[in-house]
Amino acid sequence: MADARNDTPSYLGRLVRGLRGAVTLRLRPRQRPTPQRAPATPPPDEGLDAAEQAALEQLGATDGYATRWPVGREVARSLASRQLVVVAPDYVLLTKAGRRALTGDARGRD
Repeated sequence: MADARNDTPSYLGRLVRGLRGAVTLRLRPRQRPTPQRAPATPPPDEGLDAAEQAALEQLGATDGYATRWPVGREVARSLASRQLVVVAPDYVLLTKAGRRALTGDARGRD
């Protein structure tokens, strides 16, 4: 029985080896991958397709605020990601950039 115990490390031995491994991992310098640059987004007032333009016009007709805005999810996400609209659970707002895109005004940004 004593021979079998000598072949298997004790709990304390396993613990020390585990801690030693954790310490060496901490001492090694971390090699982090370089962050990927996000692709440049197009200016918000350029590149609107027909559905996005129609959705902005629909929101502009209601003075830039609506509690119901029957547009597709893709169109709403696209306009929100360009910061032309703010979408909340119970309303949608047209931003200043959205108003500029709606009127075609290409002046300076906020």
